[in-house]
Amino acid sequence: MPNRDTPSALVKAWLDIHNEDLCRRLDVVFAFDGQGMEIWCRSEENRAYRKLQKIIEPLRKSHDVELYLTRPPKNGNESDKLSWEDIPPSLVENRELRSNMRPSTLGSGSRAVTFMDADGNMQTRVFTETPGAVAATADSVLRSRLVIWVNSVFENSRIMRQYAEDIPALIRTAFEPAFSAALHGRARGIYRKHAKELVKSVRSLRNYLSRAFPGPSAKAAENKEKKKESPAALPVVIERADGIAADARNLSGRIYRFIYPAQHTVDLDELQRPGLLVSLDALEAD
Repeated sequence: MPNRDTPSALVKAWLDIHNEDLCRRLDVVFAFDGQGMEIWCRSEENRAYRKLQKIIEPLRKSHDVELYLTRPPKNGNESDKLSWEDIPPSLVENRELRSNMRPSTLGSGSRAVTFMDADGNMQTRVFTETPGAVAATADSVLRSRLVIWVNSVFENSRIMRQYAEDIPALIRTAFEPAFSAALHGRARGIYRKHAKELVKSVRSLRNYLSRAFPGPSAKAAENKEKKKESPAALPVVIERADGIAADARNLSGRIYRFIYPAQHTVDLDELQRPGLLVSLDALEAD
């Protein structure tokens, strides 16, 4: 994050990058050193990268700003999204998940089935309901839904972690005495925006993960006693934000281990004491 010696123009550019959500759309890391700034960026989205360049380029005339770009290899594996062949046995054999993803029982006669494929495109198949055709179509739909499910879980987990990790730095910037009131106000607005997006990603994750777990969510966020609290002192706010970031990192790791368990089985700790869904609810409540 910027320090008290960072020029205002660089602080503003850093905030602009967060305000444009480029921190989420690009894999980007910042380093501030005195009067300069270095940015390491892995770009898969040209439009987002061009926005980043548009913010950075004017600064190079008067500040020491370096932008280092890495692009994914053009070898057919450039996408981080998984295909059916990549889905681990822990999900394929998850009865609860398969039951929730499987299409409903089909009636007799010819039937058109519409579903979303792994690329997010709607597909329609028309078939005659012989036993073989029904089984083949149901299996195809199940595979497509599982692929979409696991990619959505990973994407929302990434978003949750990114927003949570950015919030502490934004709060510190909003209260850094060396910065101007204008920068303080801008940082406050952005970290509040990030907080709302964090809650949205947590809720989305809960909705997706609930399909893979038996039983309802504990809904800790709804059951938590709501009461008015006086504004906390800044050290308490920062400590809470650091705790949320740490919780999000931990949850992201647990989600990965749930999908890729070491022994291709689900650790019971993920289902109880307190379990992923309860942990997500608690994170939202914070």
